[in-house]
Amino acid sequence: MHPLRRREAEPLGTVVGMVLAAGAGRRLGQPKALVCDDDGTPWVWRAAETLQAAGAAAVYVVVGAEAEAVRTVVPPGCVVVEAPDWNEGMGASLRAGLSQVMRERLEDAAVLVMLVDTPDVGEAVVRRLLSGARPDVLSRATYDGVPGHPVLIGREHWRGVLEVAAGDRGARHYLRDRGVTLIDCDDLGSGRDVDTAADLGEWRDVRQAGQVPRLPDAAARSPLPEVASAGALAERLSRTGYLTDDGLATIGYLALAMHRPLLLEGEPGTGKTALAEALAEALGVDLIRLQCHEGIDASQALYDWDFARQILHLRTVEAVSGDREVDQVEVEKSLFDERFLLARPILQALRESPVVLLIDEIDRADDEFEAFLLEVLSTNQVTIPEYGTVRATHPPIVVLTSNRTREVHDALKRRCLYHWVDHPGLEREIEIVRRRLPDVPPLLAEQVARATQRLRARDDLVKPPGVAETLDWAQALHTLGASELDLERAASTLGAVLKYREDAERVRASLDKILAA
Repeated sequence: MHPLRRREAEPLGTVVGMVLAAGAGRRLGQPKALVCDDDGTPWVWRAAETLQAAGAAAVYVVVGAEAEAVRTVVPPGCVVVEAPDWNEGMGASLRAGLSQVMRERLEDAAVLVMLVDTPDVGEAVVRRLLSGARPDVLSRATYDGVPGHPVLIGREHWRGVLEVAAGDRGARHYLRDRGVTLIDCDDLGSGRDVDTAADLGEWRDVRQAGQVPRLPDAAARSPLPEVASAGALAERLSRTGYLTDDGLATIGYLALAMHRPLLLEGEPGTGKTALAEALAEALGVDLIRLQCHEGIDASQALYDWDFARQILHLRTVEAVSGDREVDQVEVEKSLFDERFLLARPILQALRESPVVLLIDEIDRADDEFEAFLLEVLSTNQVTIPEYGTVRATHPPIVVLTSNRTREVHDALKRRCLYHWVDHPGLEREIEIVRRRLPDVPPLLAEQVARATQRLRARDDLVKPPGVAETLDWAQALHTLGASELDLERAASTLGAVLKYREDAERVRASLDKILAA
């Protein structure tokens, strides 16, 4: 085995390094912490040693799978933290490590989080991120325009990250919502994470050839699972509990294949919003939702500047400079740094792509907002005058919904594929209830669906019930312990399916006939 040597470095005194090394590496066939470089150095040793050499004041190594074996190959001086629930994903490991750091290292400005399975992340990458360490920092390395690791988290964000870190996505949502600063590290490596035996073989082949491992060009990568047909999309959606007809599955598939926004119109409660949510789940990506309303503008949909923090920054500059002359141009430039940029849903979708961007109830917005959307839908980019142009590496999957309270303009429609979402037929509505509410007795699910279909067929209701109301009614009856739909329970739960007093009064007067039918 390669002799394990510890390189000494002058500590910064302000940054803690953390290696997440708890995973079992099931797709690789062994814990990634125990994989070795060609010279026999275990990856967990290499990662921790890299942090030490770059100047981290302390290094914490989070272990889980085969913890005792991993402990034996951790460099001296490191703090080993065992994550008891490591098999829940990266978020559990991050929580365990960060909790320990918060108990012991509150004097430090930031923590730098590194993954054990990124063997090309070297000392130079770490030093580049550490150069920006301060208590309010949120930054991460990017490679070929794609966000990667390490991630630098300032002390002011530790508690917030601890509260949201979950699953395999770690703190992704927290970073996205607060506008993480991206540090370009293209010139220093690939940042590639090695997940499978094939990845490992390819990485070793490239290393043995004396080349620097690189990721494929961003344009050539496909971060989304392949969806080969409308039927394949329908199957994926079905696994999330969303049942679709052939027409909707086909137009959804075409929107993915042609990289076009999808405009869904229909009555409220027909499942338009739910389709976007199911699509994100089916494709394994985040959903970013923009809820439209009258008067919505770019500061709510695209971006805004954190005015309070900008003022605080100016006062800090004045206090630090004292009597020294300050370069006003540089000060003004620093005011529009990325740390003061508040990313709203559309900008988040462009920066964090691939995601599903749901622009919900576009008919509630005004003409000016529709015109503003055209640049995004046409070019997948937005221009911020003080900052520059932000382009999506991978265009977001855009779903727009409309309840048709007004007509959406033709210019917007031309940029979209279109589908009218109708209420489902009886059999499909019964199946929807059974899929979404598996604990509801089959008889009750069928009776509720039939009763809702009869209510929907009436022409005297202000607001006929949609599928959402069918599900609410079935859930309400099940909560009350009902196993079938009788007159007494139906009358007492009409508020779950009808949302106007006059509708409830009309239906209550003939409820016995509706149920008897």
